Amino acid sequence: MNKTIVIFIIIVIGIAVWFFVSQTSVSAPEIISRSGLHWHADLTINIFGESQDIPAGIGLEKLPHKPIHTHDRDSIIHMEFSGLVKEDDLRLGRFFEIWVETFSKDCIFDKCTGPEGTLKMLINGKENFEFDNYVMRDSDKIEIIFEKKESATVAVKEITVVGTEFSFNPSSISIQAGEKVRIIFKNLGGANHNLIIEGSGVSTKTIDSGKTDTIEFTFPAAGTYNFFCSIPGHKAAGMTGSLIVE
Repeated sequence: MNKTIVIFIIIVIGIAVWFFVSQTSVSAPEIISRSGLHWHADLTINIFGESQDIPAGIGLEKLPHKPIHTHDRDSIIHMEFSGLVKEDDLRLGRFFEIWVETFSKDCIFDKCTGPEGTLKMLINGKENFEFDNYVMRDSDKIEIIFEKKESATVAVKEITVVGTEFSFNPSSISIQAGEKVRIIFKNLGGANHNLIIEGSGVSTKTIDSGKTDTIEFTFPAAGTYNFFCSIPGHKAAGMTGSLIVE
């Protein structure tokens, strides 16, 4: 009898240890909540100036219900999770997978960036380039827009930014809201570097010494954005700058 009790206790302890390890093995930056959440995001989809219908009951068609779903035809995405919630669970692309509709950095439904038009996404009024990888937050206003392609005559403001150890030159950039900007990033340092505009989804690739990478973007609203190199230790060493949108 005592042997049976000991074996039972060992099994219970083993299960408890496994559960603890499984809950803590996810790195902290990936964890949104350990005790569930109930968030809402407002999604609008506009194609050539026409608002698209988002059906009611997406994700509720059969049991078990999906934690990301819609209730009514009111453009509200409901995120209702219990237990551990990770960033990957809240990516916008998850909603479109449940809806069984196409959405990526290039396409919304059957419309893809090309001669017909271009795709862009605004998060709370600011252009964002993460598209299906965007991690939704409570009270987000998400706008997916497919519009006619910009005229080839639209002027592009071109800025060259040089990265070294550990600085950008120039470290302060001013542009106009709605202006199309092209940043040519040159790494003239001895280490690998990149340039990331914080909170916008805009970033260059990480490039070797002597290499160049180019990014193009438009910020529709005024504000000040920080940019930095994300290689560990570089930001702390002073490799930062400011992008001022007037």
